[in-house]
Amino acid sequence: MKQKEAKVLISREWESWLRSQSIDPCDATGRDTLKFYFELQDKGSELLDFQSRGRDKWHIINSWLLREQHCVAN
Repeated sequence: MKQKEAKVLISREWESWLRSQSIDPCDATGRDTLKFYFELQDKGSELLDFQSRGRDKWHIINSWLLREQHCVAN
């Protein structure tokens, strides 16, 4: 799977996971992305079968998810 495809699918899964954890997307941290990543690993998720070009997959996912936070100011 290419990174572009994985990014979309992982973002969708992340949004679902945040809801199941009762975490406000604006308050999500690197610790949350790490927990999410470990849960994907533990499940043997195919979402982690993307090309990383030698980079650590958690760092890639962490940057995708935290950079893409869509928070609305109150």
